[in-house]
Amino acid sequence: MQTKQITKMTDDEYFALKAISASQIKQYDRGAYWFWKSTPFNPNKAPEAETDALIFGKLCHAFILEPDRLSQDFAVADFGASRKNKKYEEAKAQYPNKTVVSKDEWNHARLMLDNLQRHPLASIILDGATAEMPYVWTDPNTGLKCKMKCDAIKRTKNGLIVIDYKTSSDIEGILNWPQKLQYPLQSDFYCRGIKEKYGEEPVEFVFIIQSNKEDEKDIIAVANVEYETSQVAHQIVDHHLWEINEKLTAWNETRDNSIFAAYPNRVEMRYSNWYMER
Repeated sequence: MQTKQITKMTDDEYFALKAISASQIKQYDRGAYWFWKSTPFNPNKAPEAETDALIFGKLCHAFILEPDRLSQDFAVADFGASRKNKKYEEAKAQYPNKTVVSKDEWNHARLMLDNLQRHPLASIILDGATAEMPYVWTDPNTGLKCKMKCDAIKRTKNGLIVIDYKTSSDIEGILNWPQKLQYPLQSDFYCRGIKEKYGEEPVEFVFIIQSNKEDEKDIIAVANVEYETSQVAHQIVDHHLWEINEKLTAWNETRDNSIFAAYPNRVEMRYSNWYMER
C-alpha cells in the first residue's frame, strides 16, 4: 500500500486535494448534505470563508508548533477592529503570500503560548514533538484516497504519540459532549493515517485544548478519548468511509446531486409525546 508524504503544499492546495479528511468525516456525521458542501469532490463547492477564528487558530498553531515559520507565514498590520475594511484589503495586497494578523491577535497568541509553556503536563507532552507534514494514503477497505494534517508527533520509548492542539471557547462542552465536535472521529482517522505512514499504531493520541477567551488563556485541558468511545468511533469512521465511497461512486456515474440531499426521502412531521399529552 502506497503512502505519499507531501513536503511542499500550500493550505489552499491541500484543501483542494480530492481526498477524504478528518473534517469531512466529521461533516458526514452531520449528514451527507454537509459532507457534500465541504468536500473538494464537489465541483460546485463554495470557497472557504476567511474568518477571524480560523486565522487566529492558524496563528496559535504556528506559535506553538512551528515558531520558525512565523515571520515567513504571517505579517502584522494595523487594520482596525475588523477585517471588513479597506485597510485590511490593502494589507493583504501588501503581503500577498502571508496571513495578515493584527498586533492584538499576535500578542494574544504569544500570551497563549506563554501559558501553555507554563502548564506542567502540556509542556512535557509538547517537549520534543515535531510538526507533521501533510500526507495522503489509500484506505484499504474502500480504496478512497485519504489525507491528513495532524499537528505534531513524538517518538518515545513506548512508541509514537500523536498530538493535536485546539483552541476553544467551550472546553467543558467539548469534554462532556465529545459528539458535539466529534474529536473521537478525528482521533481515529488520524491514527489510521499514522499507521499507514509509520507502519505502527500510535500508543497515544492527545488533545491539548486551550481556552481562547481573553481572560482565560491559562485554562488548558489535556484529553484522551476513552477506550469504549474510541472503539465506537472506529466503527463510525468505517461506516462513514463505506457510505461515502458508495455515494461518490454513484455520483460519478450519474452526476445526480440528490444523492447528497439533506432529505433524500419523504418525512413525516409528528408532535412529540409530551405535546400530544398536554
